Amino acid sequence: MKLKFLFSLMLGAALSASAQGGYQDGVDNYNAGRLDVAKVILDNTLNDASTDKAVSYFYLGCIDIDGKNYASAKTNFEKGLKANHSYPNNYIGLGELALISGHKSEAEDYFKKAINTNKKNPAILVDVARAYWNANPVAYQKEIEKNINKALKDSKNSEPSAYVLQGDMVAKQDPGEAAGKYEMAISQAQEKGHVNREAYVKYANTYFHVNRAYTIDKLKEFYDLEPNSALAQRELAEKYYDNGQMGSAWKMYEKYVQNPNHFRRDEQRYAGLLYSAGEYDQSIEWANKILKEDPTVYMMYRILMLNKAAQKDWTGAVEAADKLFNYPGATIVVNDYEVYGDALSQMGRADEAIAVYEKAIELNPDKQELLPKLSAVYDRAGQEAKSVEIYKKYLDMGNGSVNDLFNMGRRYYSLARTMPEDSEERVATCDEGLKYVDMAIEKVPSNGILYYYQGQLYLARNNNVPDAQMAKSLEKMISIFDESTENLSSRKSYYMTAYYLLGIYYIDVDKAVAKSYFEKYLTLDPDDEKARKLVESL
Repeated sequence: MKLKFLFSLMLGAALSASAQGGYQDGVDNYNAGRLDVAKVILDNTLNDASTDKAVSYFYLGCIDIDGKNYASAKTNFEKGLKANHSYPNNYIGLGELALISGHKSEAEDYFKKAINTNKKNPAILVDVARAYWNANPVAYQKEIEKNINKALKDSKNSEPSAYVLQGDMVAKQDPGEAAGKYEMAISQAQEKGHVNREAYVKYANTYFHVNRAYTIDKLKEFYDLEPNSALAQRELAEKYYDNGQMGSAWKMYEKYVQNPNHFRRDEQRYAGLLYSAGEYDQSIEWANKILKEDPTVYMMYRILMLNKAAQKDWTGAVEAADKLFNYPGATIVVNDYEVYGDALSQMGRADEAIAVYEKAIELNPDKQELLPKLSAVYDRAGQEAKSVEIYKKYLDMGNGSVNDLFNMGRRYYSLARTMPEDSEERVATCDEGLKYVDMAIEKVPSNGILYYYQGQLYLARNNNVPDAQMAKSLEKMISIFDESTENLSSRKSYYMTAYYLLGIYYIDVDKAVAKSYFEKYLTLDPDDEKARKLVESL
């Protein structure tokens, strides 16, 4: 199962973080586009002694605007001004609300107040431009360009936030140009001795699908500059994952979850990454830790189920699946049914497995690979006719690999053995099975197992009396297996069955040959007295 799917199931998880970096962590996450994370941090740190409340209220207001909670946004901006009327951005926030309401002149008054707090700070002009852009990028194009150009002129083209905004404005239409603007922002900030976290993250999110390797290198640069930054660690871990570098992803996530600024849901992601990387014991350990801290995180039962199934601990997989499926309000998906069905099937609980697989197929009828599993469990449950019916449906969908044909032949063999001897129905069923095995042999004529089952079908067709057709098939199997000395030990049961049946067949055809086959059989099973007496009688 792909981890991206796992991650998508965890996005709604509860947030919790200590935000040891203070309110600035909230600002960084807001600028990185993680508004839900930013809000939690900003709310949790609002009353910290080190918090600049004017800044926190501004970003909380921006989050409200994004959610169209305009009344709440206005309240937050006003609280920000009360906390520090010299901080310009809360004026800008109120101006943006005025623009949204269609009151441009009122907005301009707020923007003038913001600029007057510090006329030498070009970043304020950029924030005004952003407010115009947020409100309506088409209607206020002139105002946006005017403020950006003045900010660049006043700063002698060195204001990083101007390049970030320019990048944001073209990110959707031209990721390459946007990346160039973000890179300019990074460069200008570095010249001033700063790390522009916002530009690094936006560069990565915009340019990743254009050039993944270059984007990851850029995030490595960010991480090298701030190795203790939770934002740098998380962003790099996520991009490693998106690029399929699971080992690097979980190792970076390992650092991130040790960071005091990480979020509980990221622990859940980490548990999923460990599963994807094959670190099953660690994944189980983290899943149990999360459940101990918060038993409502039912997604961890899914992680436990997946890990236990991967370890072939079927009892453990079923126990975890039972908890997942019985959790009130849990979101159950097709893959859950499939893994649950696999575990039940492996434990021999066929009837329960059938019900689970059928539910999975009902939820996703196009998932063809579920049909062979359902067919196999019907076969184990002794419902051979249903097993054949399901597998035939699978083949009728266009599947026809050698393995598919072989399994279809085996299904018919199992069905034939349930039918009365000397019945036309048994003969017809064996003929159908032989048809599929013959097609498989035509594709892979050097596969000894195929000849074994061809021989078994001929034997069943002839009421379990060995005949020439069976003998020809089993002798072909032996000749193929004999080409490799390793096959004697790995295929011992096939050799034993073939030697014994060929011995029986040749009793009435050539006793010397029959005797040689029984002697070969006795070398593999010297304690079989019945076979030994047959040899003596010959």
